[in-house]
Amino acid sequence: RSGAAVAILAQAARGRPALCFAAPRHFSGRLGPRMGNACTGKSGSEDPDDIEVARDASFEDAVGGRRLELALADHDNDEVEPPPPAYVDPDIKLCKMGCGKPVQPGETRKGRPFDTCCRSCVVNPGLGFHDPNCGGQTPAAASRGACPQGARCRKRTKEHLEEVAHPLDQDYALACSASRIQAEPLSLKVIFDWADEDGSGKLSREELEATFSVIKNICKDHLPSLTEQAWKELDEDGNGVLNFMEFASWAGPRMGLPLGMQRMIARTDSLASTKAEPCSVLGCPCEHFEEGTGIGGRTSVCKTCKHKKELHEHKVSSEEVPFPEYWNRKEGKFSEILDMGEGAFKEFQHILDKTHQGKWTRDRTKHNPANPRVPEGYQVVKVSRNENSTTWREYACRRAEVLTRLHEEEEASHKITKYADVKSMVAYRNIAGSKADRLVHEANEWYLFHGTHPENAKKIMSSDFRVGCAGANTGTLYGKGLYFAESITKADEYAKPDEKGNYAVLLCRVLGGHVLYTDELEPDPEVLVQQCISGPYDCVLGDREKARGTYREFVLFDSEDVYPEYVIEYKRKY
Repeated sequence: RSGAAVAILAQAARGRPALCFAAPRHFSGRLGPRMGNACTGKSGSEDPDDIEVARDASFEDAVGGRRLELALADHDNDEVEPPPPAYVDPDIKLCKMGCGKPVQPGETRKGRPFDTCCRSCVVNPGLGFHDPNCGGQTPAAASRGACPQGARCRKRTKEHLEEVAHPLDQDYALACSASRIQAEPLSLKVIFDWADEDGSGKLSREELEATFSVIKNICKDHLPSLTEQAWKELDEDGNGVLNFMEFASWAGPRMGLPLGMQRMIARTDSLASTKAEPCSVLGCPCEHFEEGTGIGGRTSVCKTCKHKKELHEHKVSSEEVPFPEYWNRKEGKFSEILDMGEGAFKEFQHILDKTHQGKWTRDRTKHNPANPRVPEGYQVVKVSRNENSTTWREYACRRAEVLTRLHEEEEASHKITKYADVKSMVAYRNIAGSKADRLVHEANEWYLFHGTHPENAKKIMSSDFRVGCAGANTGTLYGKGLYFAESITKADEYAKPDEKGNYAVLLCRVLGGHVLYTDELEPDPEVLVQQCISGPYDCVLGDREKARGTYREFVLFDSEDVYPEYVIEYKRKY
C-alpha cells in the first residue's frame, strides 16, 4: 500500500528526479543517504544508517548496489490508511513535453498562452536541452539570429560564430524563432555535419577530435578516449575516414540521439520516381507489375511472373530509412539472398548481351592464364537478390547525403556532370523500362558489375565490401579502392569459377556522385585517392576506352557508396 512512496524513494536513490509528495505520518522528514528530503530538495545524511521510519517498516540503503527493501507488517483487513498520492502544486503548469519544468510565461504570436517551458525543449523533446531562461518569470529574448545553413554551415570564422547561432549552441532554438527559420532538431546527422567542416561527407580523425569536446558534453562525459584502437574500430571499412553510418553506429548507443535522416531520405525517394508494385504471391520474387496477356487474352497478368495484376500491390516501409518497395521484407533487421527464378533470366541476359565487348586486356591473361581468350558471350544460369537491412540503411543514408551535397554545389554554381551513357545502365533501362527509375540519376547512381567467385559474392552480400582489402585482385592503377565495370567482359576478367564451372558477377548500385574523370595513361593514384576521400569528389572514372581503346572503370573508396543488389551466375561461351 506504500508502493507510490517506495517508487519515488527508489527513483531518488538512483539519482533520478522524483515528484514532490506529502509524506505519510509514519515517515520522518529524513529519507536516507543521498536521497534528501523529497519535499524540500535538501541533501540527506551521508550516514548509511540514518533512515527513520515507523515501527512497521524498515529500509536498507540502495546506493552502491545494495537493495532497497520495504518490509511492511501483514494486516488482516483493509482498514490501514494508505499514503496520499503524489502531489504537485496545481497552480504551477508544467511543460507539455513531459520534462517536468514549469511553462514559460507569455503568449504565442497568435495570442495563445505558452504550454511548453522553452523552444529548445520543443525542438528536442526528451533530450534534456533547454533555453538559457527556460521556464523563467519573463520570456527569453533572442540576442542574435540563426545561421540559415545550420549544421552544414562551412563558414567557421570567429566573427560568424559569434554573430549567429548554430544547432549546437544553447540559444539556437530562440535564434531560429527570431529569424523565422525552422530549427534543426539535434540528431546524429546534425553532429556529423557540424564535425564535417570541409563538407566532404566524411570525417577525418582530426575533424572528429576537434568536435570531441562537444560530443562528450552531450554524452555527459560517458565517452571513451579516441585511442588508436578506438579509431580502427570506428573505421569499419578501413579507408582512413568515417562515413556517416560508421559514426552513427558508434555514437548512437552512447548519445541516445535520433538518426536525423528523414528529410534527406524523403527528398531522395521523391526522385526515385517508380512506385513499385511487387507480386504478393508467397515466394514470388517479381519486383514490379508489367502488363502482359493472360488466358484467352481476357485477364491482365504480369509478363514477368504471369500472376494477375490484383496480386501486385504498392507497399511502403514505415522505417526511418525505408527499404525498396519491391523487397519482401519491409521492417526490422534481416539479411536474405533470394533466388529470383528463371522468370528473371531474360532481363539479366539482355544486360550481359548488350554490355559484352570482344576486347582483350593484359588483366585477362593475368587472371586467366589457362585460357586467356575473350568469351564470345555469357549464359545466365542463376540470379539472386540481396536484401540486407544493415547494408541498405548505410547505402540509403549515404545516397541522401551525396544528393544533398550535389544540390548545394550546384546552387553555388559548381557544375556537376551527369553520366547518362553508362553502358550497363543503358542496357538495363532498355529492358527494364520504368524500373530503371528506381535509381537516382541526379546523384549519378548506376548499376555496375564487379567480378568475383560465387561464394565470395554471397559473403560480400552478407557483410559488405571492405576497402582495406581492395586491390588484391584488380590492381591499383587508380588507387586502392573498389573497382567496377560497365561491361560484363571487363568484370569477367576477375571472375572465378566454382566446382560446377559457374562464374559470378555482382550487379551493384553505385553512387558516382561528383565524378573525377581521368583519361591519363599513368595517373597519380595518390592524388586521385586524396581528391575522393578528402576532397570534393566521390569516385574516379578511369577512361581506358579513350586512352587505350579498352574499357572504362569506376573506382569507389567508401563501401557505403555501393550496395551489392544482385549476383548473376553464368557460364562462359567460346
